[in-house]
Amino acid sequence: MKINRNINTTIITDDNKGVIRELTGEVIISNLEELKTINTNFIVFNDALRELSQREKETFFNNMEERNVNFVNITSNLEEALYAHELIIIKDGKIILQGSTISVLKEEKILKRLGYKLPFIVDLSLQLNAYGIIDSIFLDEELLVNKLW
Repeated sequence: MKINRNINTTIITDDNKGVIRELTGEVIISNLEELKTINTNFIVFNDALRELSQREKETFFNNMEERNVNFVNITSNLEEALYAHELIIIKDGKIILQGSTISVLKEEKILKRLGYKLPFIVDLSLQLNAYGIIDSIFLDEELLVNKLW
């Protein structure tokens, strides 16, 4: 697996251990408190963010962007994909989908067959798009609301 280190990536996988083996040599953090002691511009998170509230995640990802820290977030939570520039879906060690977050999330049928539920804002955007009400897919609730009004 090749990870583009110039953008933030979320890897959705059913086998975190296999992905971690592919990313050997990188800094892997299992406790967010460790961030305070690490001086790096690239970090791999292995399900370290699941305990954070939605607001805490937004603050955290905004902080990563402000500090110019690139990261790979390995998770089984599709909601966390909303913060990534690139998304990779892995099933049984094989890449099923890969690309920009929006392009991957548009593959609604494949994601649902794999057992993933789309984030609410993406699902709503896709449904409104299908009815011709909007012409874009939104990852941000506020932007969608502004578009509708």
